[in-house]
Amino acid sequence: MNVTSVSQTPDRISFSWTGAGPVRILKDGQEVYSGSDDSFTDTGLEPGTMYSYVVKGDQTLKIQTSTAVEREEKNEDIPLQELIITTVIASGKVAMAWEPIRGVKEYEIYRNGDYAGTVTEPGFQDKSVDTNESYMYQIKGIRPLELGSEEGTEKSSPLAKVIDFLKVKKDEDDMLVETFLIDKDIGRPADHLNDGVSSRPLEYVLRYTTFLEDEWVENPNVLSKMRYFTGDGRSFDAEADRYRTRAEIKVNSREVVLTRDVGASEGYTRDKELVKREAASDEGIVVKSVQTDEEKVSFLLYHSVGNPLMPSPDIVYEVYAAFYPNGFIDISGEHDEAPHHEIYLKHGNGEWKPLHRSKTRGLERLAPQTANRFWRYSNVN
Repeated sequence: MNVTSVSQTPDRISFSWTGAGPVRILKDGQEVYSGSDDSFTDTGLEPGTMYSYVVKGDQTLKIQTSTAVEREEKNEDIPLQELIITTVIASGKVAMAWEPIRGVKEYEIYRNGDYAGTVTEPGFQDKSVDTNESYMYQIKGIRPLELGSEEGTEKSSPLAKVIDFLKVKKDEDDMLVETFLIDKDIGRPADHLNDGVSSRPLEYVLRYTTFLEDEWVENPNVLSKMRYFTGDGRSFDAEADRYRTRAEIKVNSREVVLTRDVGASEGYTRDKELVKREAASDEGIVVKSVQTDEEKVSFLLYHSVGNPLMPSPDIVYEVYAAFYPNGFIDISGEHDEAPHHEIYLKHGNGEWKPLHRSKTRGLERLAPQTANRFWRYSNVN
């Protein structure tokens, strides 16, 4: 039994398959179809929402995909937010397909952190899957920097054309190259090939921290009396108490609550004598577009905080997060390539799970004209 096509509109999902004999289709544990057809269409769905189906025939398949979003409704700041990703799980096999990212010519695939190959089309199949092992896949792509609202057009930006014309080196170290990371947390395939629904209470904490890894950061302004700023002197750590900024969002089925904090900035002379200590305002860390209904709980987290001791670009990032009653989690974002960024998620009183970590590529990457990093994490429910 194989899936031959999957298609989506803002209010329906259709898929077809090959295989002899009758099939049953379950959605969130409830039977929605039983018969001998080789295709199925689910209607009356919500735009931009993820749905999962179990198809039981001569073998069992799990299909997870989402409805589409109208072009005018897409969030141009986070281009991965509405990207449709389809995952199919069968005994011994995992397949993924996604909408192409304009300007990305190839995608690197990683399985549980190990390189698994490169594809030029937006899809891959892993045919060596142990049903009782857990799997995490990452899809990675890069492209020349795109400008502003042109994300929704079919044409490359003028800057991208110039980069191609000049044959600028296109890798992550280039300030004019954008990086895209899609992480898909499959878990154990065996857990998805049954009639049950693995739901759990909607009770999460999302923690987003930015920090400076070095103990001391030299001031690029050589005329300033403050020749050094203190950093945070640490590596990635969900529980660390030294940081530039921290946003923590508690989520349950009824509300979304933000707690925010900004670490103090300290400026020192060349002889490491304190000149000034001040914390920037936390008013640039806000939660908006909160949705709490039967479909999901979702919100946008926006962050813009600068250095209070000298004029400099703000640390800017944006995150969209959606939590579903059936256990599905979908979190995507974009951020400057500086400083260090770390995002963790905790369910109830459990342990912190790292969703995304990014090392600084130099504080000059805070400048608006440099490329950003785009990321997305989701699981299979």
